[in-house]
Amino acid sequence: MAAGRALALALAMGMLASACAPRPGEAVAAEHGAEAAAVHPGEAAYEQWCASCHDNGAETGAPSLAAIRTLNRATVKYALELGYMSQLATDVPKEELAQLIDWIPSAEGVNDTWIEAARCPVKAREVRLDGAPRISTTFGVTNDATRAQSAEATGISAEQMKDLEVAWVAAFPQTPTMRSQPVIVGDTIFVAATDSGRLYALDTNTGCVKWHYVSDMTLRSSLTFAEMARGKGAIVMGDAAGKVHAVDAQTGRALWVTDVKMNSLNRITGAPVVHNGKVLAPISVIESNFPPDDGYECCKGQGAVVALDLASGEKLWLGRTINEDAKPTRLGRTGTQQWGPAGAMVWSTPTIDPKRNLVIIGTGENLSWPATETSDAIIAYDIDTGERRWVFQATKADIWNSACGRRGANCDWPGEYHSPDHDFGATSMLVTTGNGTELIIAGQKSGVVWALNPDTGQLVWSNKIGRGSAMGGVHWGMAYDDASEMIFAPMNDPSAMPENPNTGPGIHALNASTGAIAWSYKTNARDCGEDIPAAMANQPAPEWRLVPIAAPILPPPPRITQAPVQAPAAPRAVPTEGASRSPASAPASAPRARCRLGMSPAPLVIDGAVITGTSQGMLRVFDGATGAVLFEYMTNRAFPETVTGIAGQGGSLDSAPYIAGDGALFVQSGYARFGQPPGNVLIAFRPKTH
Repeated sequence: MAAGRALALALAMGMLASACAPRPGEAVAAEHGAEAAAVHPGEAAYEQWCASCHDNGAETGAPSLAAIRTLNRATVKYALELGYMSQLATDVPKEELAQLIDWIPSAEGVNDTWIEAARCPVKAREVRLDGAPRISTTFGVTNDATRAQSAEATGISAEQMKDLEVAWVAAFPQTPTMRSQPVIVGDTIFVAATDSGRLYALDTNTGCVKWHYVSDMTLRSSLTFAEMARGKGAIVMGDAAGKVHAVDAQTGRALWVTDVKMNSLNRITGAPVVHNGKVLAPISVIESNFPPDDGYECCKGQGAVVALDLASGEKLWLGRTINEDAKPTRLGRTGTQQWGPAGAMVWSTPTIDPKRNLVIIGTGENLSWPATETSDAIIAYDIDTGERRWVFQATKADIWNSACGRRGANCDWPGEYHSPDHDFGATSMLVTTGNGTELIIAGQKSGVVWALNPDTGQLVWSNKIGRGSAMGGVHWGMAYDDASEMIFAPMNDPSAMPENPNTGPGIHALNASTGAIAWSYKTNARDCGEDIPAAMANQPAPEWRLVPIAAPILPPPPRITQAPVQAPAAPRAVPTEGASRSPASAPASAPRARCRLGMSPAPLVIDGAVITGTSQGMLRVFDGATGAVLFEYMTNRAFPETVTGIAGQGGSLDSAPYIAGDGALFVQSGYARFGQPPGNVLIAFRPKTH
């Protein structure tokens, strides 16, 4: 999914989405030291350069000052000098930039000293792999990405979901966003605190620490457990600098780290997956947030999938989403050189089709003109060679970057264009229906669910079940229950379409063979704290159960702009007079409370029960057959007592926060991007004992 949805949302990703963790052995406890009574000059620099966005998160989507102050110095330095904020900070004088880097990190919760007190007893520190069940091994639980678990594998049944209680809570310092789905092997849950660059092996029963790994870069993706030779195992993950890490699952020691990016604009967002000794890693792009600067030469970053040797980390092949490098194309209307083609980045986790020997990925939008036939698409590659086997394009000529929120100079192209930002941020699923038919099920931010023939990529059925938007539709993923043959598709839409009663925030259960809606559930203000009953699932009227749509969706009529017509604008690191088109430049005002009803995270199915959540932090479990609510719990709350000894705070549920194993449901809470409630906790729920 494209990072940032307008200039304001680009800022929201800034200090959190791409960052550098402390190097091993770095002394971080004294980042601030004892500040003098006088006001630190960095505070004045913050007021000058940053406050208009970060103090108005409800308007701009930027993370709050409190959220960014939980980050360490190395994280802030990377973000301002190399990461998302680097383009927006180009006008900040070097002296003031250094003051910001020194002042923003607070002195609280900043190091690893807590780990020793939270370690498991010596006899319980072993990570046992021999004979231990591989309960969940990747983002999709398994490589078909159906996100389904059984009662037998997890030790928890749908009936028990009605009676859950909190068993323990672990909290992590300097981690306002819990974006990486854990994996579970036996009695060990592997979890990443991505913002701080830490990977932990925790005991599933108590939450004590078996080992921890310190990355030299902020971690970013969900995790994958891989079987190695001689009974060994590895945790494989990606970071914000475009590197894949393989860590020994038993010891926490690095096995190898491989840089897979094509250029400095690449990073990894989706989880690498492993099949037959190969690591298949998706490559995304950081560049989509740079174009609000009218002087930025947009755009050159492109997506890909890369294959590595699991044993060594050696690169085997690169499957690009765009076959040609970006080249100079035209001058923009401010006279700045434009580049293209760019984009078609891969935000999601790849899906493996072992029968056809395919790795299947979804792509994002194009970042600049010209558009390609591989943006907003599902693409299949041969696992052995990287050869492209087929392409299904859902939306044609979707050219979008973060300048489009204000129609800046880097969002203006000749010929046909379409700028809805309707990429495939969600991982596709390989499902088998009751009659043995195999389908690729792909959910798009357009609000459309597509079913494809895995042999050819041809469309089998489609259903528009949501309004769709840059932040809406199917955001991170779906789930599939093969017993009921139901697809569970959450909608992150901000609102409904008056002409279609199915649309709006909520979740839909679809028949896998036809795509027709079996039941729908719409969130309500209870999810944001109001004392009203939970909503009830309903069956749509027959005429609204299936709304098919043809592909590719065509763009509107072309708009032609003569170029250049004016001088390049100054970089937009600071709100300036006349920049009122950007919400980031709105006058400072008291933040407005916002009720977030959308269902952004990928759901999980356990024994026919469907686990979902909202961006506000409401956890809810449904009966998959009827849509009846079995359990709910607001995770957006304080957890002062944690097994790690760190003060815990729940927040937004986003990305892929749930997984189950060893008799427990584990839920991560906290997602500081886009102005959502930050949080730093892993909550373990177990059925009550009577």
